[in-house]
Amino acid sequence: MFKHLKFIDGTSDKFWEIQTNGATHTVTYGRNGTAGQSKSKTFDNEETCIQDAEKLIKEKTKKG
Repeated sequence: MFKHLKFIDGTSDKFWEIQTNGATHTVTYGRNGTAGQSKSKTFDNEETCIQDAEKLIKEKTKKG
């Protein structure tokens, strides 16, 4: 699973993305035009990983 979100408002121009690979997901975020910062998290199984990724996506889209 891969999801890329952008937020542009006034002087704010940033991105947030999440990618799952098996039981690990990687979140990358930062200003558009940069490589950003990445954080990875590993779970016991792929199902738990996807559930957490979907939860993070829901939080981000709700937040704006």
